[in-house]
Amino acid sequence: MTATADFRQMAQYIGLAICTLTMRTALWVFGILWGIVREIVNGVFRVAIGLIVAILSTIAFFGFILWLFTF
Repeated sequence: MTATADFRQMAQYIGLAICTLTMRTALWVFGILWGIVREIVNGVFRVAIGLIVAILSTIAFFGFILWLFTF
């Protein structure tokens, strides 16, 4: 009886260790993937903001040139 109880307890510990390792690995992989996705989204926003600023700067530059022609 004691040997069976010890075997069950050991099997439970091994099962818990395997489940813990699986969950930690899954969360680790999810964290890496989340970081990659976050960097891609931040890069897209930076490019979009840069393009908007470049377009507005070009419009302002040519507007300034046209304003100078009015003198």
